[in-house]
Amino acid sequence: MALGFNYDLLILDLNMPMLDGLSVCRQIRQKLIKQPLIMLLTARDTHLDIISGLGVGADEYIVKPFAAEVLHAQIKALLRRAAADPQSRWQWGKLELLADGHKASWNQVEIKLTGKEHLILEQLLKAQGGSCSKDSLLNAGWSWSEVPGEETVKTHVKNLRCKLSKHGAPVDLIETVYGIGFRMNPMHAS
Repeated sequence: MALGFNYDLLILDLNMPMLDGLSVCRQIRQKLIKQPLIMLLTARDTHLDIISGLGVGADEYIVKPFAAEVLHAQIKALLRRAAADPQSRWQWGKLELLADGHKASWNQVEIKLTGKEHLILEQLLKAQGGSCSKDSLLNAGWSWSEVPGEETVKTHVKNLRCKLSKHGAPVDLIETVYGIGFRMNPMHAS
C-alpha cells in the first residue's frame, strides 16, 4: 500500500506481524526517498533502537507509552516542518520540473506546460513512482468550485504525454494504472 499510493505520513509500529516496522521503513526508503514522512511507534527505547530506527529512514521515533495529545502534536509538527521546506525541483530520469516559474524540461530542453499540466506532473513526481488516483490529480489541479470529471484528467495526461514525447521522452513515461489512475514509470526513473 505504501508504494502504491501517495501518502503524506505513515505511522509504523516496530512489532508488526510478518514484517517488522524497521524492514518496512527500509523497503519504503529504498524506493521512495523523501515522501512519505515515516513515524515509528514502539516500546523499544534504547539509544541503539532509536539510532536504528532513524538510520533506516524514519523521520520521527516515538516511544510507548505516550499521551494521545503528544502524538497528535508530534504529527502536526512533523507535517508542518515538511510543509515549511517545500521542494522546488523534481526529477525523474531526464525529466526535470521546477516549481519556480513552472518550468519543465526533458534532457535540458524546455517544455511549455499549462498550469494544470504542471500541477498534474508535479503531483505525479511527488509520488515518486507511486500511483496517483484521478481524484488526487483533480484535487491538485482544480479548486472545489470548478472540479471537472475524471475525463478531464485523462485528457490533460494525454496532452502531457504528447508534449513530453515530442521532446524525446518515452511515450510510457506516465503510466496508466488501470482502476486507479497514473504514475511515473519506474523503468525511466534513472
